Amino acid sequence: MESLEASRAYMAPATYARTCAACHALQFDRRLTDAVPHDKPEVIHPYVVAQLQAYIAAHPADLRVPRDPSRDLPEKPIPAEYRLLTPSQWVAERSAEDEELLWRKTCKQCHTLISDGSAALPKIAPSNITARYMPRAKFDHSQHGLIGCASCHAAAATSQQSSDVLLPGIATCRACHHGGAEAAESRCYECHTYHDPAKRKPGHSNFSLSEFQGRAK
Repeated sequence: MESLEASRAYMAPATYARTCAACHALQFDRRLTDAVPHDKPEVIHPYVVAQLQAYIAAHPADLRVPRDPSRDLPEKPIPAEYRLLTPSQWVAERSAEDEELLWRKTCKQCHTLISDGSAALPKIAPSNITARYMPRAKFDHSQHGLIGCASCHAAAATSQQSSDVLLPGIATCRACHHGGAEAAESRCYECHTYHDPAKRKPGHSNFSLSEFQGRAK
């Protein structure tokens, strides 16, 4: 992707660190300032556990958990004012609560989570971000730097949905690429390719080079 970004040939896919992190923080517990890494649940889970273990080791007084009156249920016995937990119990409860928040709210804002009910951790569906929308065409943004972005992508300024594909139609291209001395190159090969080199098949012949040259004459 570095070569594509350097040439500006295609739009680079958004990344969390560069595009999303400024607004979508990954904090997971009000007691901690650290955020989870933007990674798979199998990486996030041990990180959450390790952070909580370090916290409770430094704050053993938190093992005495006061009753939360807002969670009392009508017509149910009122629990004791405090619960005294072991460090492992405290970490297990807090990690379950923190990960419930991560999976159901934080991660789900941008990702599709897949859970079959039997696995302890959900799976994250691939994002499948399109880097090249026209695989049989060539385009380089760096060759169009004298033109404002909105000239070709007029709807970009008002777009509100990530599903919007704001590619211009051929009529926009033909505003510059048409016949005439003052126009940009308009022959087909300037923008389009017709064969996939990866599917090219080798040729087979019994001719030698000299025989082929003789027949060509």
